[in-house]
Amino acid sequence: MKKQALFLLFTILSLNCFSQITFEKGYYIDETNQRLNCLIRNVDWRNNPNKFEYKLSEEAEIKTASLNSVKEFAIEGVSKYVKSEVEIDRSSKNINKLSTEKNPVFQKETLFLKVLVEGRSTLYEYVENNLKRYFYKK
Repeated sequence: MKKQALFLLFTILSLNCFSQITFEKGYYIDETNQRLNCLIRNVDWRNNPNKFEYKLSEEAEIKTASLNSVKEFAIEGVSKYVKSEVEIDRSSKNINKLSTEKNPVFQKETLFLKVLVEGRSTLYEYVENNLKRYFYKK
């Protein structure tokens, strides 16, 4: 009986311990350089996104924007992502999967890079699963 009561208590507590994904105040800049203030779904991306969901107001329908139509987007006070065409090395850290090529093998890709530090020089981060790369711009 005591085990059942304890199980029931943990079940109830675990149901109340989930976090809610919310739409937060932000903006995006489209391909024509027009800034649109909106509410962006903050999913606290572990990996850099290639699309995001937004609403023009609380009552509006949810829309999706992607790399094809957006130059930059940000959630105020949380994060900022900038579309950039970069040369990225996707080589593995796993010794068994390394190639015999001594120089990095770069691939040109268009990605959303997370802005870490902005100023005269800007530091960007790209994360995809176990791949983590940093870029900078002067």
